[in-house]
Amino acid sequence: MATSSRAGLLKAARCIFLRHGYKATSIADIAKRAGIAVGSVYALYPSKLELFQAVYETENTSSKQKIVAAIDWSHPKPALQQYIRANIEAIRHNKILAEWYSQVPGEVLRRTHLETQSKLSGCFLGESLAKKVSEWRASGQLRPVATDQLLSELFTVLTIKDTSGKVSPEMMQFLIEAVLDKLFMDA
Repeated sequence: MATSSRAGLLKAARCIFLRHGYKATSIADIAKRAGIAVGSVYALYPSKLELFQAVYETENTSSKQKIVAAIDWSHPKPALQQYIRANIEAIRHNKILAEWYSQVPGEVLRRTHLETQSKLSGCFLGESLAKKVSEWRASGQLRPVATDQLLSELFTVLTIKDTSGKVSPEMMQFLIEAVLDKLFMDA
């Protein structure tokens, strides 16, 4: 069934990008899945990169919402550990989310995300986690060194190290626990 709606196109694009990743996906593959002409895809999204960005944003937001909802946030250190591990797992098993660390389209995704977050809140952690971090700071549970920028960079480093495939799960667990011990006052 042909569809020219943006939602139908995004759904088809998500399916193809999820299966093949960014580089191995063509606009023709997406158009075929959506049941529309290639020109119709370009009428809605001028480039494959812009289409991917739209798919990525939706996928990332959905993933983060599911992760945040599944965590018991009453104990900050274990909650943040769960959050980090869940994000690493999501990136490891989702070709769309994994593109964050690629050269193309990753560079554009990272730049756009940083610009958007900076304009919206000055925070690079994302709205849900930033709210939790603010609460932990206000209650004195986080050490002063745990700035939003530091937390964002630590999260990025841990994720990159884990997705490199060169670090054992035991070492990742050790690193996460060591980092969290330095960030929280109860350590």
